[in-house]
Amino acid sequence: MPLRFRCLVALFTLLLPIRLQAEAPFNFATTPGKLPKNVVPVSYDIQLRPDVEKRTFTGSETVALDVRQPTKTIALNVNEVAISSAKLRGTNGQDEQPAGIAIDAKEQIATLTFAKEIAPGAWQLALDFSGTINQSGQGLFYATYQEEKTGAKKTMLGTQMEPADARRLFPCWDEPSFRAKFRLTTTLPANFAAFSNMPVQSETSTPEGKKVRFEETPPMASYLVVFCAGELEAIHGEADGVKIGVVTTQGKTETGRYALESAEKILHYYDEYFGIKYPLPKLDLIAVPGGFGGAMENWGGITFYESALLFDPAKSSERTKETIFEVTAHEMAHQWFGDLVTMAWWDNLWLNEGFASWMGTKCSDHFNPQWQVWLRASAEKQSAMTTDALSSTHPIQQPVKTEIEAGSAFDEITYQKGQSFLRMLESYLGEDGFRAGIRGYMQAHKFSNSTTADLWNALGEASKKTVGALAASWTEQPGLPLVSLSAGGAGLTISQERFTIHQKNPKPLQWKIPIAWRDLQTPASTSPPVFLLEEKSALLPEAHPGQIVKLNAGDAGYYRVAYDAADFEKLLSSAPQWPEADKVNLLSDTWALVEADHRPIANYFQLVETLRDGDGLAQWEQITATLSYIDRLYIGNEQRPAFQAYARSLLKPVFDRLGWDAKPGEEAAKGLLRVNLISHLGDSGDQEVMNGAQERFQKFIADPKTLPPDLRPTVLGVVGRHADPKTWETLHELGLKTKSIEEKGIYYGALADALAPDLARKTLPLSLTDELPAPYAMQLVMEVSRFGEQPGLAWEFSQAHRKQLDLKLDALGKVYFAPGVMRSFSEAGRASELEEYARKNLPPDAKSEIGKAAEEIRFKADLRARLLPAISKWIAAKTSRS
Repeated sequence: MPLRFRCLVALFTLLLPIRLQAEAPFNFATTPGKLPKNVVPVSYDIQLRPDVEKRTFTGSETVALDVRQPTKTIALNVNEVAISSAKLRGTNGQDEQPAGIAIDAKEQIATLTFAKEIAPGAWQLALDFSGTINQSGQGLFYATYQEEKTGAKKTMLGTQMEPADARRLFPCWDEPSFRAKFRLTTTLPANFAAFSNMPVQSETSTPEGKKVRFEETPPMASYLVVFCAGELEAIHGEADGVKIGVVTTQGKTETGRYALESAEKILHYYDEYFGIKYPLPKLDLIAVPGGFGGAMENWGGITFYESALLFDPAKSSERTKETIFEVTAHEMAHQWFGDLVTMAWWDNLWLNEGFASWMGTKCSDHFNPQWQVWLRASAEKQSAMTTDALSSTHPIQQPVKTEIEAGSAFDEITYQKGQSFLRMLESYLGEDGFRAGIRGYMQAHKFSNSTTADLWNALGEASKKTVGALAASWTEQPGLPLVSLSAGGAGLTISQERFTIHQKNPKPLQWKIPIAWRDLQTPASTSPPVFLLEEKSALLPEAHPGQIVKLNAGDAGYYRVAYDAADFEKLLSSAPQWPEADKVNLLSDTWALVEADHRPIANYFQLVETLRDGDGLAQWEQITATLSYIDRLYIGNEQRPAFQAYARSLLKPVFDRLGWDAKPGEEAAKGLLRVNLISHLGDSGDQEVMNGAQERFQKFIADPKTLPPDLRPTVLGVVGRHADPKTWETLHELGLKTKSIEEKGIYYGALADALAPDLARKTLPLSLTDELPAPYAMQLVMEVSRFGEQPGLAWEFSQAHRKQLDLKLDALGKVYFAPGVMRSFSEAGRASELEEYARKNLPPDAKSEIGKAAEEIRFKADLRARLLPAISKWIAAKTSRS
């Protein structure tokens, strides 16, 4: 296309209105998926017989079918499971006929072919099958651990089915719209306890041990099936008539007490918020000592990586306590948004994850205002906004062709952008109207599936506002807006354009933006007015040129804001008196504009200097995160010591005001700020902090009670970062000795932080041993790359041991591991290296994450070349003035 013609097309595109149309409401027949919809499962009766010693299982199932069209074939999902027998019979047990079995391993589909045509109606399909118990969290997996009391090595079984691994345990229709009832029966060793979605119906002795049969579930998606077994025990509570349990390996139940008390509060809060009571008779929170990381919202039986659920008051930090509550609140929100109502297809994953993130944060903030959860959630929002400004981003509703590609949808856009947009939308619609819409949506779609259109329709009906058109600009197109403010004769004009980083010719986009704003002379306690910007630009109502206006007041909006030089100077002078949310918002936007080359780095540092006397946790979390990011750009640069000295000059006065020890009655936020500052001062080489950490570590070795739990992860991290060989060995011995998964994470994390290359070389092979749970293998290597500043060593190691590490990675780990290791680089050539590696070795669903990581690497290379000279110049000028 000729250049002149391309320019004309681009200009014409700018003049065109944006046409976005929300998708259609849920319809089973038109929902995407590979499986035909002529045969639909109604219920599964599954018999499962695991062999723990051999790491294998056998099973059989009877599936009640609704055949909707005449057919001679039945297609269902299976992956690494062998089907030895398949028979179809009528509901009366007659008309039985065997099936020919053909399995397409690549497509993960088993096709059963019958000699006689199957008439429409009710049928039963009987299957016998067998498979492997995996080391990684895919389907049925095992986790080895040391028993708390005896130290004996034990094995626990668990499942991880999302997004498409139920088919690794039993043949099934493994797509979310195929809701069915599930009843599980299992034969286990006599000393094992078993847990699933529903309560135990019966338990009988057998020659092999015992047979446990569970009650039947309501209709649900296959990825929500859960089965856990082992030498387990539980404590129980109750909320609104629902029995709540925390399940652990033996000897650890009391460390589940905090999670149990939290779950009781959360369940009642959600019962009230959603207007629909939790529909199952019980809810178990199950601590798993390995196999997978994070947590999974299985209906009635949520599984957690052990350290995300168990709290030991004598050893666990306030940060651990916060994490447990927030993760529990997120997963319990899924019991309604995801389980009771399930997205129709994986392109609407954000309906599950974005909403659970928003609801979990809202709940956590409600019960724990001392943690300032919404304020600090800005950090996660910034991560999503940074990704969203790159060309490799995608819409919240991203195309997912097959369920095998669904793994790439679990990212910061789905979670954090989804959460942030919902918060902005709630702010615009009002809390009451928003909740009324959610209640209507739940009532209309309970025990069924939905699309984003169903949610917008419910919110629009409740709020009497046109939600669909507004929301489509946020969920159906990528990116985010940059809102600019300018003064003119008629008043204050706000305008929008697409905000981008590292893009040469971005596609112009436009949004409908709810803009909260405040005249800085108005008391902060006054709710800010909200104006909906629907066009390219508009006058801000009731504002005049003489006002000092702050946009995105309260930081609920998902957009960047740019001020001209004069207005920025006015904002600087008043910034110390602002609410914390507005300080964090202006810091974040100013840094983002520096990254985008719209503003000089001096603007950011001027703002930091203006705010340096404040002690706000969220403010300093933003500053330390930015300083740390810049510090990593300086790796290998001779000017790094000067930058680190400047960073210390900002952080040390704040730490000196706090001190090492908590004051009586101190706010939780002060304690969280203290550990943040110790960590970053240690990273930047503050000798006093390093000495203080080492001194406390030596006392800790002699008597662990001398080091408060809140300081342990940070102090050990600083010690590990600057460790010598002897200290490394001491930390390793402590990691080997402890039976606590949480403590192991702290000790091995400290090993991974080591700056010395020789120590990094000693740490990396630990990921191949059985010293750590399988999920931590990925984390250890990534920490050596990121925090230990040895990305080259970590990348070489991960390539050399790819096959061994792959065995420890679950479905999501296989997508995120390689780009996670490589993201630490800031040399453009490494991006091409990653792309070539992915082309040869990684599954297709890793393509999106590889694209984002490669672009981030190239962006950092360009930013490093552009920014570091300017920073060094600014620091030199400041030093000369001092």
